[in-house]
Amino acid sequence: MFQRHQLGCACCGTHLLATPFSQRESEWQDLLKELSRLEAHRAPEAVIFYGGHIYPDPEDTGRQVDALGIGNHKVIAAGTLDEVRQRMRETFPEVREQALKGGQTLLPGLIDPHMHLLPTALFRTKPWIDLSPFDDQKLNPDYSEDSIRRLLEPAVRDAQKAGEKWVCGSGVDPSLMRKWVDIDRAWLDRISKDTCLFLVNASGHIGYANSSALQAAGLQDDYPDGVLTESQLALLMGAMPPPKPADLFHQVREVLLNANKRGITTLFDAGLGAGKGFYEVILMQALARTPWMTVRMGAALFGNDDLWPVWIKQFKPQLDSKPEELFTIRAMKLIADGSNQGLTGLQSKPYKCCDEHSVPGVGPNGLFNFNPVETLAQVMQKVVEAKWPIMTHANGDEAIANVLAAYQLVLSKVPEAASASPQPSGTPVELRHRIEHASLLSDDDLRTMKRLSISPSFLIGHVGYWGHVFQKTILGDERAQKLDRCKSALRAGLRISLHSDRFVSPLGPLRYMEQAMWRVMEADPEHSVLNETECLSASEALRAVTIDAAWQCHLDDQIGSLKEGKQADLVILEKDPLQAKPGDPCPLREIRALETWVSGRKVYSASKSEAR
Repeated sequence: MFQRHQLGCACCGTHLLATPFSQRESEWQDLLKELSRLEAHRAPEAVIFYGGHIYPDPEDTGRQVDALGIGNHKVIAAGTLDEVRQRMRETFPEVREQALKGGQTLLPGLIDPHMHLLPTALFRTKPWIDLSPFDDQKLNPDYSEDSIRRLLEPAVRDAQKAGEKWVCGSGVDPSLMRKWVDIDRAWLDRISKDTCLFLVNASGHIGYANSSALQAAGLQDDYPDGVLTESQLALLMGAMPPPKPADLFHQVREVLLNANKRGITTLFDAGLGAGKGFYEVILMQALARTPWMTVRMGAALFGNDDLWPVWIKQFKPQLDSKPEELFTIRAMKLIADGSNQGLTGLQSKPYKCCDEHSVPGVGPNGLFNFNPVETLAQVMQKVVEAKWPIMTHANGDEAIANVLAAYQLVLSKVPEAASASPQPSGTPVELRHRIEHASLLSDDDLRTMKRLSISPSFLIGHVGYWGHVFQKTILGDERAQKLDRCKSALRAGLRISLHSDRFVSPLGPLRYMEQAMWRVMEADPEHSVLNETECLSASEALRAVTIDAAWQCHLDDQIGSLKEGKQADLVILEKDPLQAKPGDPCPLREIRALETWVSGRKVYSASKSEAR
């Protein structure tokens, strides 16, 4: 019933980055040399912000201050304008003052604690085109096989005119089509038999190839239906032309700037090293020393495929890094199952739609990457002994139960005589282990997580974007009620965070807040609410993209709030998201970031961006 298969987190599979880093070695070396010659980051500014709404502490949103002063990378003072002026002038000979107008709102910089930078950038290079169901941060209501075909056909014509052999598409999601259509070789051959066509499912687990692509990779006999899964994707992508290193790095910059545009000051890459191992770490270290790094970047190293012992031997988690360091390695990533919308998350009961839709080689309950469960516990034991925080991907309810069983084996100790039950050691509190996505949590799961000091990070788009198809097609209403139990997790005493898993869903922490606060199923024509009891308040949602996300990433001593001495990572918004109400004509996701600051440097200005 359950199958062992190496299908990972949507963006973590080794296949996604193997091709771009496996060739053009000399060009990568040249790019690294070029990066080393770039000028260093410019000096931070000394600025007093005043007026508008200034919230220095997400844990106390009832407190606003009149002014906030920053300098030398840090928050210097928060209080009345006179108090802040006095403190700033004691330290800095020149101080600029900036008034917030009307309802403009200053908040701690927003955090996405789980995304994938390099795969996101890769899918923006040639020959890739975006076939995702998203129009900016909203669902495309006309998403269908026809809309995908309308994008592919002109791309094929353009490629043929240019003498190019490949057209590739990323983000394809049959589950969000108006009518679910399973893509295969025959479907793609109807678009073109001559040009190589290859599409990657939004889950990152599945690929679809036409006859030409299969033949180019020598796979036509092995995969006659053109549907490939995880490691098989690498076989096909090996036949593709790799992107130029300069093109990939240009797209990395674009992803970072897009994050700044959304008010993001910190990104956490949840699977670095999946494709080219150390090379990816070196690239990020080099980038962080240049002005091109416009966010603070943490990373968890990809630990599946027996990579974890390699990382443990070479690195230690940088949990006590200097505040001005913009790239640090902070955790180990393990992947237990697949994705629920991709029908590969491990469930205790078969998927509701298993008779109509399936993935080749995967059973009706999904899959698990560690068999038996003790194998996962054995890996976790070694990682914890080396004092690494662990982020474990688990979507299906059975996968979560298995992951918690493994955590429990590793983290529990024999109780003292006076204790009634096994208690966790001090290690989990110190290391702040996580479950990623944690899509379907039971009450027992939440109690176990509290006892073991394990916190969840929710891909909240599962509710907003996929909630309707989960409820009607994939899981059924009863199981769908358990999606992303944000409020229940808080009631259980857990810290939570919200994330995009980009490229799976778009960047935008204000959108994450909105979807967690109102839980509207956006694909539902009636825009129904999915389990209203799990809705967060505005202040709870803000914490999940600021201080609590920082805590999960071991960065709360540096960022997440604007208390004195912390890093000056902040965002200025055009209006106050804490005052938003359901049905507002301007939902949270449409609130513009006017300025974004990282470590006391302005990295984004809406006025300058619009002028370009």
